[in-house]
Formats: sequence, C-alpha cells, structure tokens
Amino acid sequence: MMENESKDILSLVTMDKRQTDRKSTNLEKACFQVSLSQLQDKEVEITEVVTDCHLQIGALMKRTYPGIKHSYDIWHVAKNLGKKIMKAGQDKQCKALLQWSQHIVTHFWYCCKKATSYDEFLGIWCGTLHHVVNEHTWILPYGQGMNKCDHGPLCEETVAEREWLNKNDPAHVALRKIVLDKAFLNKVPYFLNFRSTAELELFQQNILMYAAKRFAYTPPIYRVRNLLAAMDHNINHGREVRRNKNGEIISQRRYNKKSGRWTASPVKVDKTYPHITDLLKSILQKRLADKEGMQRKVELEPQDPRRLSAHLAELPPPPTAILVQEKRSRRQ
Repeated sequence: MMENESKDILSLVTMDKRQTDRKSTNLEKACFQVSLSQLQDKEVEITEVVTDCHLQIGALMKRTYPGIKHSYDIWHVAKNLGKKIMKAGQDKQCKALLQWSQHIVTHFWYCCKKATSYDEFLGIWCGTLHHVVNEHTWILPYGQGMNKCDHGPLCEETVAEREWLNKNDPAHVALRKIVLDKAFLNKVPYFLNFRSTAELELFQQNILMYAAKRFAYTPPIYRVRNLLAAMDHNINHGREVRRNKNGEIISQRRYNKKSGRWTASPVKVDKTYPHITDLLKSILQKRLADKEGMQRKVELEPQDPRRLSAHLAELPPPPTAILVQEKRSRRQ
C-alpha cells in the first residue's frame, strides 16, 4: 500500500498460494485484505483506494468497504482502451483506426482530468466520434445545447497526419462500439478522480533489485527482501534531479521495445543508503546478545505457509528413488 501524496510505502504483505487453497488467482485479493486491515488496525484514516481494474477487489470494496472511495488507475484503463482500438484496427475495413489509436487514448486522459461528473465526462468523451469525422460542433441528444471540441484551430500539418473517417463506415461503427460500450461507461465514476499508480509500478521494479525472479526464496527471506526494497524506496523516491552548470535539467533517452518509441526522462542524483548502517549495527548487537548462537533449532513463524505444506504442488511428492527408477525405465 502506497500513500498517494507522499508516495511512501505504508504496508507490505507477502503471501503464497498455500495460504489461499493453492489458488494463485486469489492472492492479490487476500494480500489486499490483510494490508488494508493492518492500516485500519493502526487507525490510519483511509478515504480512497486506487487499484487497477481487479474484479475481485472491486466486488470486495462494494461489499466490505462501502465507505471508502474506490478509484481505478487511469494508465491501466488507457492501456486496455488502446488494445481494443488496435484489435479493431486489425480488420481490413477498419485499418484507419490504427492512426487514431494514440490520439483517442490521449483524449481519454484529457476527459478523466477535466471531467468532474459523469455527464461532463460523457459529453467530452463522446466528442471523439464527431472529431474523427471532422465534425467539431454537434448537438448531443442527451445534453443541452450545442457542444464543440475543446481544441483550437487545426493547422494543415495536423490535419495531414491523419485521415478523417467517414460517418457510419466500418471503422467508425467499430469505434462507436468501443466509445459507447456500456461496461466501459459504467466504470466512469472510477475515473473521475484522475488517479495513477505509476509510482507503485516503479516500486515493483525496485523489488527486482532485491528479489530477482530467477532465484527461489523461502517465505521469510522473500518478505525481508521486499521490506528492504520498501526502505530503499521510502528513502530515495523523492531525490532531486541532476542539473548542468547552466542549471538545466539533465535528461537521458531510453528506447521502449513495446511501443517502438524513444523517450527522455530526467536523471536523478545518486541514491543514498543511510539505513544500511543502522541495520548492520542492529544485527551485530543481536548477535552479541544471543546466548544460544546459530546452533539452536529454527522454528517456523506462526504465519509461515510452510506450516500448511512443505511444497507448492497440489499432489504429494513420491519418493525420489521411485522417480529415478521411472526415469531410467523410460530410457531403456
């Protein structure tokens, strides 16, 4: 759980599917419940929760936490919207949609940022269907009076970049189904606060520095590595950007394979790790005060999933000797 304003990690929970009847699809919901309960037990006032479009968490928020505002991360919604437009554009008769995909997604961001009510969002969002056919003023049957696009006069270069669609041709009909999709419009109240979990996505990448996916960890080790990543994030996420002698921000370029585009981002100052010294001191003090030493028997924690099962597989493992014998027999 990340606090929206400070971007600090407030709660971090790790579980595995042994704690959810070996159903990995229930893990995210289970961790969400535990994390939210921890914050409430500590009397943290929670007024709004921002998540991706997770159906289980959405149902949980309606049923168990009706007093907390639930919002969706706009980036995830915009990503799914872009996928729908790209999929529709794969049809030969709808190829013209491909050149409009990025602009429609950008317009969706604008709608979420500007609109403060469902009706206002609908008025701006439905303008997409008029703009793509070079119609910039229109009358909405569900609105009042004349409506128009919010952009200024279009220059010739902007117009030449894209081909206008024709009303009621296959591409326009396909776009109409996407824009006016009932399931999509029913989610509009989740968009109006214009929230993003981009910083949380960056933290997820930071976890990979401490717990790489190519290695296996026991539950306590994995939890501790995640906590180290959280401390790293809380200390360093607000770093200043680097500047040159003229006071200008230094940027670096990066290439995204998925989007096929170059982007520029500011370079931040180097990280600092002041907490490492405190951790080392604490470890040394505990070691000196430990009378039993490393020879004592290590007991599993009460919440350790290995108390439920020693392995993740659904079936109990047969003896290794039998597996070796079966492997040999197949080769003969």
